[in-house]
Parts: sequence; C-alpha cells; structure tokens
Amino acid sequence: MSAHSEKQLSVRRTSPRPADDPERRATILQAAQVCFAQDGFHRTTMRAVARQAGLAEGTLYHHFRSKDDLLLGLFSALGEQAQASLDPADLDGLNLRDFLRAFLAAPLVALAQDDAALLRVILSEGLIRRELGQAFAAGLAQTAGLGAAALAARPDLRGVDTAELIRVGLALVLGFTLEGALNHAGPPDAESTAALIADVLLARVHGGRA
Repeated sequence: MSAHSEKQLSVRRTSPRPADDPERRATILQAAQVCFAQDGFHRTTMRAVARQAGLAEGTLYHHFRSKDDLLLGLFSALGEQAQASLDPADLDGLNLRDFLRAFLAAPLVALAQDDAALLRVILSEGLIRRELGQAFAAGLAQTAGLGAAALAARPDLRGVDTAELIRVGLALVLGFTLEGALNHAGPPDAESTAALIADVLLARVHGGRA
C-alpha cells in the first residue's frame, strides 16, 4: 500500500463522517452489544462487529472510529431509550409514588437488556478507564436531571432536594441491577424493584420532614 493510501485510510478511521443514517447506526450498535455480550469488550474486534451487523468494515468506520466510540454510543443509546420511555404526558397527574415508580422503571428496563451483559462491559471498562467511567456517569446525570426537573415543580415536594432524591434513586437502580449481574441471577423485575425504590425514597422524604 502506498504512503498516500495509508494516509487516506488513517484519515477515514480517525475522522468519520457524521452519522447520517440513524437506522444503520442503530444496527451497528445492536451488533456491538451482541458482540460485547458474547465475547467481552477486549476480545471483540471492529471486524467482528461489522460482520455481525452485515456491513463492510469500512462502512463501520464511517460511523464509529473505534470500540471506545461503540461503547460510548451504547451509553448514549441506553440513556436515550430510558428517556424516550418517560413521556411527560404519562407522568402528569400521577401521585408521587407512581411518578417515582414510572421514572425508575425506565432505567431498570434499559440496564436489564441481555441479562445486564452490557452493564458488565460498561462497568468493567468504566471502573478502570476514567474517560469511559465519566461518560457513563454523565449519562446517568442527564437522566437524573430530567427527573429532578420534573419533581421540582411538584407542590408536594416543596423544600425537598429533588436532585439528591433522584440521585439516590438511580444509585439504587444501578445497585439492584449490579447485584443481579454479579450473582448471575438475571436482572431484577423492573416494576417491583421500581416500586420498592420508590417506597425507600418516599420514606426518605417523609423522614426528612419529621
């Protein structure tokens, strides 16, 4: 390969064009999730992801520069999935317990995909690589911000630190999901676990006012 060709390949792999095909991007992310779950992050190759997606490897690099980019894309997709299921119209008018239960069920469902296999990959990489850990934490913070903003407008929570309340709730979501993943017992049931966490948060609210 000529030096000119090598330079072209380097540019293509380090500076991908903006993804202009959301459906293809979703296909790639789904393929990456399957590969990471089956073979782990480090054993998975970009070629394997392209094969799983049914695409040429070069097409993959148009959308994602590396496995790190794929993992970051999966972070974002999890957050988007959880947030998309939180239709404000469905939450409007709910009592506080039902609001919390509905809000917390969304990330539980997202994290439980493929028996929390993706969560294992996220944590294994996020705990040892600061930039990936910070990206995952930022995604959780964005979801928390949506919940805190919705709660802050409720008259029954006047004077309550809603940001802290949601932060505790999401920490419990992560903890219950991680417990199931570590025990290989499968993900927790989203509805019953969300109801349990909602009760814990309500006890915190009422205890703080006592």
